[in-house]
Amino acid sequence: MKTYEVLGINIKDYSVREALHKTREYLSYNVPSVVFFLTRDVLLETSDSEEHKRFIEEDAELTILASSDIFRAADVTDKGREREIDRNLYMKGLLRMLSKEHRRIYLITQNPEQMEGLKTLLGTFENALQIAGIYDGSDPVSVEDITNDINTVTPYVVFTVYAGNEGIDFSISGKKYMNTRLIVVIQPEMLNIKEDGSVKNGLMTRLSGRLFTRIAGKYKQ
Repeated sequence: MKTYEVLGINIKDYSVREALHKTREYLSYNVPSVVFFLTRDVLLETSDSEEHKRFIEEDAELTILASSDIFRAADVTDKGREREIDRNLYMKGLLRMLSKEHRRIYLITQNPEQMEGLKTLLGTFENALQIAGIYDGSDPVSVEDITNDINTVTPYVVFTVYAGNEGIDFSISGKKYMNTRLIVVIQPEMLNIKEDGSVKNGLMTRLSGRLFTRIAGKYKQ
């Protein structure tokens, strides 16, 4: 595990092997643990909130970099780790682990389009997983209602798509009240994937990555 500072936030970064080892450990607990994917937008939004910074630095059991731009903003060069991030290898490893054991999961998104993207992200692993419940945002319900449904079906893992601080707030509530082993918070931009499961990086994505690196660089000055 290595630690980097970006926008005043201390980020713990684990290799895929380390992260999957820790995930197996968390799945053996009877209380919820959180795996939280970090993107540029998450860090930009979180940098203004001490509560949300504390969640990333201390309260989330595992933070996973979803963009190697964060690496570059921290002035880190590690080509092997960048490939792990850009190819989304942690997510593939997690899904492979869960599918081998035919685990029960619950899917939450903010709209039906995201649900389609999430199922695409699950890919062929979906066939070996038991989907215990779905909420795709079509009908407005409270987090309490979603929590009650989760506690009824008791999924092994909850996969949710929430952007930025909304994902943090959902995680804080989930750790307190949800009957599940693991809450995995995926960022919406991670649903734009290639056939091999890696995240697409178009021109606008690359440009925003360069801008993020500049902003992070100015923060250090």
